[in-house]
Amino acid sequence: MTDCSRPRSAADLIPIAQSLRREFEASAAAVDATGEYPTRNMERIAETGLDAICFPRDWGGVATPKPHEMIEAVAEIFTEIAAGESSTAQIFMVHRNLVLGTLSGTGVSDAWKKRIYNEVRHEGARFCSPASEPTKKRFSFKTACTPVEGGVRINGRKYFATGCEGARYGWLPVLLDGYPSTEEGGLYNAVVRLDGEGVTLHHDWDNMGQRATGSGSISFENVFIPDGLHWKPPPGTDFHSNTNISGPASQIVMSSILLGIGLGALDAMCAYVRERVRPSEPGWATQADSPIIQHQVGRYSAMLTSARAALREAARAVAEFARDGGSRAEVSVKMMQAKVAIIDATLTTAGDVNRHCGGMSTSNAFRLDRFWRNARALSTHDSQDIKLQQIGRYVLSGTEPPIDYVT
Repeated sequence: MTDCSRPRSAADLIPIAQSLRREFEASAAAVDATGEYPTRNMERIAETGLDAICFPRDWGGVATPKPHEMIEAVAEIFTEIAAGESSTAQIFMVHRNLVLGTLSGTGVSDAWKKRIYNEVRHEGARFCSPASEPTKKRFSFKTACTPVEGGVRINGRKYFATGCEGARYGWLPVLLDGYPSTEEGGLYNAVVRLDGEGVTLHHDWDNMGQRATGSGSISFENVFIPDGLHWKPPPGTDFHSNTNISGPASQIVMSSILLGIGLGALDAMCAYVRERVRPSEPGWATQADSPIIQHQVGRYSAMLTSARAALREAARAVAEFARDGGSRAEVSVKMMQAKVAIIDATLTTAGDVNRHCGGMSTSNAFRLDRFWRNARALSTHDSQDIKLQQIGRYVLSGTEPPIDYVT
């Protein structure tokens, strides 16, 4: 890529994402069928330069010093990728967040930043997120971190490690020894190589949707992490700070993937109806001439278009807050409104694909049910009903939503 053609902003990368959408959709059914890590898709993201959104400008990328300022373009990019193949989009979302956080944050040493940058940029190394644990409270981590000479040692098990099957590094939050809980000052971060001694990938992801994300569990048994790859998060950077917009921003990108699934479902439905469904009436050239089909496709299109407009408004609100500040509550409510609308539109569209495509479309050769399975699986990340309640309470009484990872 020459200097004159090098993208200057995330918006410059949207056409690349649109092209990859069509490329990825051609193999999406096979990706779903095997459930294997979409290695070639991730390679294509790097080959086309779309991974420039992973890197700060000082490192040759397009990310601004305040990355949430470019959330509008980032959301468009992930919508397009997910419309092609949604497991790829989710893996790339995690990888992008963690690479950007590693290079732009203050936790990892400069020497390790340079090494990680070279591995990601030139060797195809990727990140995954072994964060979740089966505790009763979100972010109440129990994986232990013990300081030792030259570093720390980690012991515990993490779940939902999205992207781990094709990753070299994992970024994990842990509980530092000497603290009763992560909520009481014990939150600590570490970056670990997944091929290191004591790290075990259990290859136990077997869910109905987002099958290729490899979001299984990882065990860490006395794993040594050298100095420069572990740190205590600075004050004000957690999700509960009223100046931290990371929660709504992350939900915007998650919502964009859900929207992409809905758009992909509508594409697949229309293509199948045009090319494979026998006309219900003798006078029709194709089933696409059916007034019933036209009416229903119009309904799905209207729902998805409206949901996309809500997402764009919410993304714009996040970007404006990142630049100028303002009411975090308003940003949160707009994000929740968009996500709820997207979930409804996508599940409705994806759930009706086989209804209009007929009995042959239920063959696993087409795997058209993947859109509903993917949307249903991803949409359970956090409660839609709680979002509706918080929206309604805000509209009725002005009560602001709690400041959290999902609001």
